[in-house]
Amino acid sequence: METTLRNKWFLLMINGIIALIAGFVFVLVPGDILQTIGFVAGIVILLSGLFLVFGAFSHAKENRNMLFWLIEGLINLTLGIVLMINPEWLAQFIMIIIGLWAMILGLYQLYIGIAQSKNIARNKVLIINGVITTIIGVLILAKPELVAQLTLQILGIVSILLGLIMLYFSYLIKKYEKQIISATEKIKEEGLETENAEIVE
Repeated sequence: METTLRNKWFLLMINGIIALIAGFVFVLVPGDILQTIGFVAGIVILLSGLFLVFGAFSHAKENRNMLFWLIEGLINLTLGIVLMINPEWLAQFIMIIIGLWAMILGLYQLYIGIAQSKNIARNKVLIINGVITTIIGVLILAKPELVAQLTLQILGIVSILLGLIMLYFSYLIKKYEKQIISATEKIKEEGLETENAEIVE
């Protein structure tokens, strides 16, 4: 239970940080839209790879998916470097990557919101955000040319908002994890006191 919660808030935090960085780059970096999107996608995938590799080693003892995280991280690192070096070659492919990332992220948020519906307050916000993110991902996959027509400022603002929401909910899950650990320790202490009292009697 504790390991599952730890993995959930950790992954949400990673995606939140990545979304924030991508958003600020979209807003601040000038240049051709497609090339900028390609460059930003490279940064996002590169950072995702770094976080996955770091997570694989830091949670190696408690995470059964360590090997999967490591392989995925190395693939993301390679792909991120390629996209940063040659963004114009893979413009269409980049749109598909962004769409898949948004759709998977949205579905993951839906899962967290529904799975933790009895434990975390305001989970409806996470569910709504998951639905919106999933829809955005599907639209990008269906018509990637529409993304190129959007302004970088709008994409940046949306990405920043998504990042803040994900960081907020990662904080809630982390807080919930601490409450679980505290309650578990309290139950253990009460159990020991009861056993000691029975022995004395």
